[in-house]
Amino acid sequence: MNYVPMGTVMRFPTETFEVLATPESTGDRYRIGLTAPPGGGPGIKGDGPHTHPGLIEIFRVVSGQMTARVGRDLFEMRPGDRKEVPAGVVHGFVNSGDELLEVEVDVVYTPPGPRAEADATSFARIVAGLIEDGHVTNRTGYPSLSQIAVLLADRSPEAMAQPGLGGALMGLLAACGRFRGMRTRFPEYAGRGST
Repeated sequence: MNYVPMGTVMRFPTETFEVLATPESTGDRYRIGLTAPPGGGPGIKGDGPHTHPGLIEIFRVVSGQMTARVGRDLFEMRPGDRKEVPAGVVHGFVNSGDELLEVEVDVVYTPPGPRAEADATSFARIVAGLIEDGHVTNRTGYPSLSQIAVLLADRSPEAMAQPGLGGALMGLLAACGRFRGMRTRFPEYAGRGST
């Protein structure tokens, strides 16, 4: 499996990721350095909260403060605070302070062992590449939901298999995206990133 290289920087509208370590160097996880300006982060309501069916995430605040959502619980985190998010649990966060938020995130495969379909870091690299190259079709600064659904259908079928309306809606969006000619593979983004 090809890992996103150490030192790769991925820029998103509300946060920046840097790959600090890969499963190749740690044996079982990515370590991501995440920064977000005041008000930044994927958010704790609306479209922000999300899940990773095949991954555990462990957040540790380095500097700043954030409001985090894990499941239905909201709480404040400050430097030194640590929180583990189990696989499949809805979560999100926002920089609720007045300074830059710095967080280290360990991304651990569950069950153990890297799998391409659970590699959220590779998925993030593709989304960041689409943003860098101007493939943004909405006010959020991200690619369209149809493009995200097409990528998820190809790279993370477990995310598409979520029960209820969410999985069905993403399946419909993926079908619409494919009909409109959206791609699922972007090999040009696999190892690309700022250093």
